[in-house]
Order: sequence, then C-alpha cells, then structure tokens
Amino acid sequence: MSGTTHPGKTTAPAGPERTAPVPAAGPAVSAGWRWLTGAAGFAGAVALGASFGVLPPPPALTAPLTALTRYAAAYHHTLLAAAWLEGTGTLLYVIFVLALVHLAGDRAGLAGRITALAAAVVLAVSMVYDITLIAMAQSAALGGHQTTTALVAYGLFAATEHVFVLAPPLLLPLGLILLRVPVLPRPFGLLALILGVIAPILGLAGLFTVTANNNGPVGAAINALVAAQGLWMIAASLTLPLRSPMRRAAHPAHDDSRLIADGTAQR
Repeated sequence: MSGTTHPGKTTAPAGPERTAPVPAAGPAVSAGWRWLTGAAGFAGAVALGASFGVLPPPPALTAPLTALTRYAAAYHHTLLAAAWLEGTGTLLYVIFVLALVHLAGDRAGLAGRITALAAAVVLAVSMVYDITLIAMAQSAALGGHQTTTALVAYGLFAATEHVFVLAPPLLLPLGLILLRVPVLPRPFGLLALILGVIAPILGLAGLFTVTANNNGPVGAAINALVAAQGLWMIAASLTLPLRSPMRRAAHPAHDDSRLIADGTAQR
C-alpha cells in the first residue's frame, strides 16, 4: 500500500495528479453526415446564385404602375421561381452554417449563440423578400385592384435588398468560431471574419448611395461581396466532407473512473 500509516490515522493513497478537463472538440458525426451537410451548403449557394441570376432587372422605382404590371405579367413564372430558389437556398445556407457551429461543440461559446440568432434573422429577411416577389407576380396575374399591391410589394422589395446586408452578419461570429475550433482550415475562418466585417460597412454605405437594382460603385461592391460569400460557401461545403474529423478530448468522467481504478489497484 502506497499510503503512509500512523497510529490511529490512515492517509489516502497517492494517485495520479488530476488535470483540468479539456473541452470536447465537438460531437462525433459520421462521414455520411458530413457529406449531407456539405451537399446542403453547396446546393444552398447554387440556389441563391440562381435566384439572383434568373431574376430580370425590374423597372425603376419611379416607373408607373402599368410598367410594373407589365413586368410582373411578363415574368410571372420567373418571379415565382426566383422566390422559391431564394427561400430554399437561404434555408440550406443556414443549415450548413449551423452544422459548422454544431461541429464546434461547447467551444463555440457565445459566438455560437450569436450565429444562431443571426441565422434566424437572415431567414426572416429571406421570407419577406420572397413574399414581395410572390406578391408582385400574383398581383399582376389577378388584375383589378390587386395591381396596387405590386407598388407596395416593389417598394418593400427594394428596401429588403438593403436589409440583407444590414442584417447581423452571419459569417462574422462563424469566423470567430472557425478560428477557435479547427472545423475547417484556418483560412476559412479568416475569410469569414473579413467578409463578416465588410458586410455591415457596405450595407451602411449602400443606404445612402445605392440606387435601385444596386447600381453605382457601392452597389457593385455589394454584388461582389455577395458573390464572394457564395464562393466561400461552395469552397467550405466541398472541404468539410474531405476534412478529417477532429479528435475528441477525453471526457472528465472517464478520467475520474480511471483514477479510481488506479487508486484501488495501488491498495
């Protein structure tokens, strides 16, 4: 017995020194889970790009109601398709981002909660954007007094384009997580952080300088930022399934059971 015995007193056996538990790297997931998550991110980025690509340039905000009605009637199916692509793409985009937070586990911390909150806001803005497209298309199809709805929807549509950039930047807290937890290679975290910082700055500048349809130099910069975010999403979605899973740290409960076993063996 390794403990020291004195008359009337017995000391506890000396065992291995306990160390502070290391936070787990994240939940263990299968390779299939990673491939499905990557597929969701890739499909989301493609759907979002397609939604903006298929949408024909709308008339000027000062155009008369007849011009807007003709536009909505001529591109009725295209507007509905763009709304579906945008809504579905945003949902898949958010699923991929939340999956990255999930893989970070407890080490995501407050940044993980902020990412979840920003994802909810992005989904809400996306739904408003889709509603305006559907309202513009359906008001022209219904005709009559419903055509006046197109004017309101178009004004809200133009405003929502600004809100997309002014919404809480989803990539900013995600970048902080990726720099802390190696779910993806470190350059992805740095790029996400940079894109997340630029987004609200361009959004603020766009409020005072960008005209309809994102014209002008700031509008071009916003379009470039959106394209860069899409490329980041595609690259990240392709990298995640190919990346080796992080090794999980030993659970504190397992350490305690090992220490008890070692102490018992020494008696």
